[in-house]
Amino acid sequence: MLIGILTSDLKGNIKTVNKYAPKLFGYEEDELKNMNIADLIQDHLNLDSITRSKKGFDSKDVFVNSKRNKLQFNLSIHPIFIEEEAISKLVYVFLETKKERRQAHKIVSGKAIYTFDKVIGKNKRLIEIINYCKKISDSKSTILITGESGTGKEIFAQSIHNHSDRKDEAFVAVNCGAIPQNLIESELFGYEEGAFTGAKKGGYAGKFEMADKGTLFLDEIGEMPLDMQTKLLRVIEEGVINRIGTSKQIPVNIRIIAATNKDLKSEAEEGNFRKDLYYRLNVLPVHLPPLRERKDDIPLLMEFFMKKISKHLNKRIIKIGDSQMKYFLHYNWPGNIRELENLVELMINTESVPIELLKSSKDIDLDLQEEYPEQLKLDYAQREHIIKVLYKFNGSITAAAKALGIGRNTLYRKIDNYSIDCSILEQSSKMEQS
Repeated sequence: MLIGILTSDLKGNIKTVNKYAPKLFGYEEDELKNMNIADLIQDHLNLDSITRSKKGFDSKDVFVNSKRNKLQFNLSIHPIFIEEEAISKLVYVFLETKKERRQAHKIVSGKAIYTFDKVIGKNKRLIEIINYCKKISDSKSTILITGESGTGKEIFAQSIHNHSDRKDEAFVAVNCGAIPQNLIESELFGYEEGAFTGAKKGGYAGKFEMADKGTLFLDEIGEMPLDMQTKLLRVIEEGVINRIGTSKQIPVNIRIIAATNKDLKSEAEEGNFRKDLYYRLNVLPVHLPPLRERKDDIPLLMEFFMKKISKHLNKRIIKIGDSQMKYFLHYNWPGNIRELENLVELMINTESVPIELLKSSKDIDLDLQEEYPEQLKLDYAQREHIIKVLYKFNGSITAAAKALGIGRNTLYRKIDNYSIDCSILEQSSKMEQS
């Protein structure tokens, strides 16, 4: 167990550090000595109260703004007296527990808690995507995850990180669409002390520095301003960053995973996204299918969310009958897995299955199947046309396929799908000719 020890004056200005403190917090010794304890510890410490009472405290959990992560430590503070009544300085003892050491990569901006075994589904295409992601997880190349909102892009990003050789390092998530444009550069690249009005004493390490040796996840990358895209491209190509307010280059070793629900290729063609950055990011593409293309996973997902949410809310599981399940299977889920999870939570809270809500939605295709007669469906028309052509050519597959403009194998598949009996067709044709 590492023990970090600092001393400060009564105003919190750090004066001395032991050799372990820089290792624990990620700062150089000189950097720590230029900081106030309030810059290091996120939790409020009332130093005036400690000075007045002449008492410190033992074993308090606090969050520390280390250079790479925000980590929790066990802190004790002890006042040092010059004389019996006069305090000269304060001593801070930080203990890093084994638990916190294991969780050091789980930082405030995004915890890599998901793994591939937590991805729910047995759909063939989904399994193929998972196996592909496992193969590319150790690569240093950039990954671009695309898919509609609610398909689980961050879950896959975290799973890739936790399956890679960087799993013990930081996973830093940045939502490019949630950060104001005037702050995104400082959030990504950090800044030096005095770089602008309001800059923190000692400066600020941006997300790139926090993710050094680990993974940086850039969510909603399509929302990144064009000027920042240029700087991001430079970092990817050169592997160095510059904090705002300095020309000093800081090397970073990171794996970038980007994600978007936009068609970045089209955005690039229209000039809304840099083409060179698109091709830099899209080295290893991963496209997640919408839920409507993996409907065989809906029962599994509903069962999973039922157990999870009912346990969290301490409410009973709602049973879904076969006749009710067909509505869920015919609904197109525009909000994907996130929408399904929300609907399950609604069901548990209301203790009902909202079939009427689904029936009234324009995203359900069940009504079309029930309302219109079989004769109006495209499959019916195609089946009847194939039968007519087969009659015309006395049940000959070769002649009928040629007339239809398709291959023999394709025709055989359609005959099988539509349950067409060619032997009966051939007999009927012979009877008409006789």
